[in-house]
Amino acid sequence: MLIIQFTGLSGSGKTTLASAVRNRLGSAGLETIVLDGDDLRKTISADLGFSRSDRLENMRRAGALAASYANKIVIIAMINPYEEARKQLRENYGAKLVWIACPVSVTAQRDPKGLYKRAALPPSHQDKVSGLTGVSDPFEVPLSPDLVINTHLETVEASTEKLFCFISSLLLTKNVVTS
Repeated sequence: MLIIQFTGLSGSGKTTLASAVRNRLGSAGLETIVLDGDDLRKTISADLGFSRSDRLENMRRAGALAASYANKIVIIAMINPYEEARKQLRENYGAKLVWIACPVSVTAQRDPKGLYKRAALPPSHQDKVSGLTGVSDPFEVPLSPDLVINTHLETVEASTEKLFCFISSLLLTKNVVTS
């Protein structure tokens, strides 16, 4: 089993890269599971909000689910804003950390879910988003990521290649068995 945890702001490219590298690994015969934050929020974490304790619990659940996939590569593609949760995933499951780095100015321009636009609405507006990570809620910069991907500086293809090489090297050095 190999667990890769992504961290990055909304719109940084986590889901895009997780999907692209899953396809690339699949072409190499390596089964890869992607646990996407949006999907988990609709299933195993549907009962959680966005408080610090709920976000930590969300990551704990994602880690436990990832660990249940024996002999697989699992990518947890979530915002994962707190160093405490990242450290727990590393300590409990040996999860490697990939920071999908992208400045908030760029993620706000991309805004694929309209969250940044909604965060900028007046406080009384019914569609106002409060607690947006990196805007009105904290995002702790990773202290020691295993890999940094700067999605604002390179193409999806270049980022995917970096991830593929990173994961391949981990598989070779750890003799991880996948099927």
